[in-house]
Amino acid sequence: MGVIERFENKYIPEPNSGCWLWLGCLTGSQGYGYFCVKRHRMRAHRYSYELYKGPIPDGMVIDHLCRVPSCVNPDHLEAVTQKVNMQRGSRMGKRVPFCSKGHPRSGENLYISPNSGQYVCRECVRNSVRKYQKRKRDEQSLKC
Repeated sequence: MGVIERFENKYIPEPNSGCWLWLGCLTGSQGYGYFCVKRHRMRAHRYSYELYKGPIPDGMVIDHLCRVPSCVNPDHLEAVTQKVNMQRGSRMGKRVPFCSKGHPRSGENLYISPNSGQYVCRECVRNSVRKYQKRKRDEQSLKC
């Protein structure tokens, strides 16, 4: 069995969304598929893009337009910059309702970074700035 045939045996088309869902190995936390080619393990969606659309341009990442990490349908994949990928992910449902410290990421506590498009917790940003300012003051007092 050739590599392409082996690849095509590891996904199943989902008729409602058009996604090609990967049935092989998946990453535990993110759900991306893995595919081995000549003892080299690579992300299945990246292999699909290169197989059906061509090489991934330098400096670009592959974005899932369908927002389904296990999808390998090349029509659902687009080469974009990391910044664009992050912005799309933040806007299209990847936003987590609470930050890692448990503060809500909503209402007045929500800040959308103009540089990255990421959703940020204002309380954590304030605390981070306070710690930074205190550390700088402490460093200045040690120099005198």
